[in-house]
Amino acid sequence: MTQTQPKNALDANLVNNLMNAVTEVLGTMAGTEVTLKGVEPIPNYTPTGDISSVIGISGEHGEGMLALAFPESLCKLMVARLLGLSPEDLEKDDMVDGIGELINMVSGRAKTALSEGSGTTYRLSLPSIILGNGHEIAGRPKNAPFLLMNFEAEGQAFHLQVTFRNF
Repeated sequence: MTQTQPKNALDANLVNNLMNAVTEVLGTMAGTEVTLKGVEPIPNYTPTGDISSVIGISGEHGEGMLALAFPESLCKLMVARLLGLSPEDLEKDDMVDGIGELINMVSGRAKTALSEGSGTTYRLSLPSIILGNGHEIAGRPKNAPFLLMNFEAEGQAFHLQVTFRNF
């Protein structure tokens, strides 16, 4: 007997892959230790951040979005390390490119986890970067569960915000 995932729940394999992806990508690419501080479902949450990279994921069996949101100072540090620059030498375009690359690497893991588990291919959109202290991210799929993954690096909190709706 095959178990099916409830339509209003996030797949545990996807969640675990994303938690591991964030810690491994930032650990390897930005040379920092990342700690998972908690994971919480928040039904009516509006994603926020200072600098966020948002990417859509879609396939035959579902759709969703991932948003990696940092405080500006932590983003600057992570991207500087990723690019091998000092934070003072970063240009705005460097920040945009760097955080876009981070979400590409993290979301690639989500795409693989979903595709392997479903027998179908999932696609990723191009990342969108949102700048501005305390901005809100709109446009998540309706009636989709929302999960907030809280992380810490370099003494600062950041988040991976995940929503995915199965068809």
